[in-house]
Amino acid sequence: MAYRQVTAGIESLYVLRRLQLSPQSKTPDAVLEWTGLYADHAGIDNLPESIDRCRNFKRISTAFNGLSSLPQSISNLPHLTVLNLKYNAFSTFPIALCGLIKLEELYLNNNQLSDIPVDISRMEGLRIFHLYNNAFTTFPIALCGLTNLEEVDLSYNQLSDIPVEISRMKVLRILILSCSAFTSFPIALCGLTNLEELYLSYNQLSDIPVDITRMKGLRIFNFSSNAFTTFPIALCGLTNLEELHLDNNQLSDIPVDISRLTKVKILMLSFNNITHLPPQMRNMESLTELDMESNPLVQPPIDTAKRGVDAIKRYFEALTDTKAIQSSRIQVNFLGETEAGKTSISRTLQRGEPTLTKMADRTRVVEQGTWEADEDIGFNINDFGGHDVYKIGHPIFISTRGLVFITFNLNEYDPEEEGHYQLHIGDWIDKVQPQSPGIQIALIGTHLDEVETPHAETKCSAITRQLEDHASEKKKWYQAQKETCENKIKEIPEAQASLRQAYQSKAAHLQTLCNQMKPIYEHIFRVSSQTCEGVPELRDYLVSFARTSAEVLPGMWVEAAKNICTKKIEGPENTLGWEVIEDLILQNAPTSWKEKNSKEDKEKTICDILSFLTYRGDIIWFDRSPSLMKVVFHKQEVIVNVLKAVLTHDRGEVSQKLQRSMKITRRKAPIIEEDIFSRGIVSKQAMSCLCEPFKLSSTEVEVMTEMMLKLELCYQVQEDESLPSSTSFHFPWLLTEERHQMLDTKWPSKVPPDTTQLTLQLLFPYKCPDGLYEKFSVRQHKHLGLEKTMRMDWKDGVYAELEGCKMQLTWGQNQSIPDTVSQDPDWVISIAVRGSRLSDMWHVLKQGHSDLMDIIEEEWPGLSYEKYLVCPHCVSEDSMQPTLFPGEILDQTSGTASKPRKVPCVNTGVSIPAGLVYPPHLVMSWQEVLHKEKPSLCEKITESCLKDMLNEFLQEGIISLREAEMVRAEPPQHHDQTSTTRVVCPEKTAVFLDILKTRGDKAFDLLKKCLTENGQSELASLLK
Repeated sequence: MAYRQVTAGIESLYVLRRLQLSPQSKTPDAVLEWTGLYADHAGIDNLPESIDRCRNFKRISTAFNGLSSLPQSISNLPHLTVLNLKYNAFSTFPIALCGLIKLEELYLNNNQLSDIPVDISRMEGLRIFHLYNNAFTTFPIALCGLTNLEEVDLSYNQLSDIPVEISRMKVLRILILSCSAFTSFPIALCGLTNLEELYLSYNQLSDIPVDITRMKGLRIFNFSSNAFTTFPIALCGLTNLEELHLDNNQLSDIPVDISRLTKVKILMLSFNNITHLPPQMRNMESLTELDMESNPLVQPPIDTAKRGVDAIKRYFEALTDTKAIQSSRIQVNFLGETEAGKTSISRTLQRGEPTLTKMADRTRVVEQGTWEADEDIGFNINDFGGHDVYKIGHPIFISTRGLVFITFNLNEYDPEEEGHYQLHIGDWIDKVQPQSPGIQIALIGTHLDEVETPHAETKCSAITRQLEDHASEKKKWYQAQKETCENKIKEIPEAQASLRQAYQSKAAHLQTLCNQMKPIYEHIFRVSSQTCEGVPELRDYLVSFARTSAEVLPGMWVEAAKNICTKKIEGPENTLGWEVIEDLILQNAPTSWKEKNSKEDKEKTICDILSFLTYRGDIIWFDRSPSLMKVVFHKQEVIVNVLKAVLTHDRGEVSQKLQRSMKITRRKAPIIEEDIFSRGIVSKQAMSCLCEPFKLSSTEVEVMTEMMLKLELCYQVQEDESLPSSTSFHFPWLLTEERHQMLDTKWPSKVPPDTTQLTLQLLFPYKCPDGLYEKFSVRQHKHLGLEKTMRMDWKDGVYAELEGCKMQLTWGQNQSIPDTVSQDPDWVISIAVRGSRLSDMWHVLKQGHSDLMDIIEEEWPGLSYEKYLVCPHCVSEDSMQPTLFPGEILDQTSGTASKPRKVPCVNTGVSIPAGLVYPPHLVMSWQEVLHKEKPSLCEKITESCLKDMLNEFLQEGIISLREAEMVRAEPPQHHDQTSTTRVVCPEKTAVFLDILKTRGDKAFDLLKKCLTENGQSELASLLK
């Protein structure tokens, strides 16, 4: 008889247990049709002895149960080839398995096994054997008798040695021994000459024996997270290697011999201490992926390494063809409040003589300069204006590899004055660290000539203590939040897996942020731009820092940088087009290099050089913008001038520009002025007018505007597509208007009846970074602008209507939720969505959440924040202390464990539907609901109701006649009589419900309908 391929589910176990009661009965054809069993997460602790009736079983999976033994009869399954027993309770190897001589794959990971019996050698067909995460302390020598094994996983055990008998495993191809207790390389492994993949990550290895070269077949070798301090030179003899993982060790050098590994495609060397890669690596022709993240690279520069293998090879080609030059150019950034002395110290450094700045000459956005300290040591200096509006310019110019000096007036600084530290120093630290978590920060106290020495020392000592307190407070905040998460995890039932995972993600994120904190440089520099006192010490520090940051550059790269720098001074161009850039970079390239490189290769090299110069702070170049990548901003002052013109806080100056312009009438100028300073709107005409004093061409004005759009300083609106002049640019940064009263009707303070509000809040314990909310506001235009939706902006909010919902974004200080450490009000960005269709509302909220997370990841990777979903029930009740759920729920993906049907609102004591807290992809599926309510249904569904349902489901074609018969065949002795008229059949019902879980949504809807029609509506309500 030919049988169909049928995988049986949990319901088949009921049939087998029934057959076990009748050992002499004939095996039904339906059972003989089964070719596999899938019973993961079934809550079982044994398999029936009658399992040998399933003669055609090829695969069995009973993972995630409580099995500790197997019936002897399982050895009678002649066709069984795959057996999955992972995540069970085996403490001894099930001896019955030794009779399965045709078994090919056996998975016993995540049990408590500590030994393997010798009889296992009878399992001659076994090819794959997984035993990871058990209780082995020695390698089970019995495995060496399984000479046909091809793959063994013994990771997550406590192995420290390998027996020589392993050499008997001649066909072994894959051996996984990660997360073990090896301190020296097991020499016995060298006898596995046919092994192809060896995984020894997360051990304590520090050396590799020469004998490893006998392992000629190795293609993949994973030594990540060990204790290597030098590259194991013996590895260079494994010439067939295709993947080599040595990440997360303490390697400091890479040998020239690595070039012998010509077949290596993937080389992972991240998180080491490597400074130089050998130029010979350019000969590794197969290499396509090289990960050098988190290494202090000098050759090649870090930026070049980030651009990938091809960029590294081009760098080495240039290094070979032109002279290698040790060069260091560091970006120095002076930040601080207005009139802190930033410009004076910046110019004093550059000119080498005392320089004081007049009040009228203070910096607007940023003043840039250079200081050449030595032939191969130079500095690009950025002096930033201190006004709030100008702080948005910092990310455009600051390089993460530079230095930041927070500058304050030492004479005016009063350590006893409440708020002085936070205003002049603390807020600036809190601004820089989130944007550039690894950047070095130091402090400069200016006006030293106006302060007596004892007073200066006293002030600096006080600041040092305040710095320590500041760092300590941050760590306390991280610790307090992390402990809260850990306590929540303990309280949450295991069934609420998504909620638990959300808190786990939050705790891990907090730990990452805490680890990123880099100490402020311990010495506070004290200088006078009047007398130059303290300036030599500052210069010495800068030169020393630069020397330790020197990079090896090809001569043609250095010459290209000089040519561009010369163009800054001598050329009339405000920006450089691609043809000019090509000429400047290639004019000093050797003829031999030009001849052997194609036009495409030359263009890629140009991009490598421009990327490096951008990373170093020499130029501004947007390589990911198709419209801007062919333009180089070599004169950053051009960008500075445009930002000054558009973002200035001097209303009188803008008014004069508008009135002087020949393009705008006196009558129109005040209207445009009001648009700019109240509504943040700059028309295309006004943009051109504001740029007039800088003599930009119309093309250059367009390029500058494109740059501001790219940086998300504004978004573009065109009222009439047929009229280009109707284009305007909206800058949230310039808004001063208050929320319009008409919005009180569109978005009343109390949630209207029949309306739900979903709310996401991001809370910042110190201050919301300058520009974060505004950038978020701009990014929303990609959703709102395309749909031509209604949008209204004010200085700290946005109202919009989209996808049948209403959305309101707001930001400001939240007085109702003080920070637990400092007791200061948190800053909060809130996304609120109102509507009646939850699926649409969740889509809008998740869209906003995704945008906000992307911006933080891109611009403020070290930012401290908390995120919460505010209980919709509390919002509708206007509760002053709403229940908060972890916003990390929105980071979860589908496929997690069961979610609750109801969620407790702790602050009000009521339970709310899970759909108000979990997005649709995380809300419990009907199959999960059915599984959860199965015990109640089995106890209460009557026999008459079950019979009626079987007929209905047969008629609708949802179940087959054979399945109906399987349910009806349940023995009558299991019936329970609850009254004279209500007889229930728990086991029959269980089989029926298990069958339904494998059917479509129609089955669930019909089940609820049948329950209601049979007078069991209370059961139907359980499933809603």
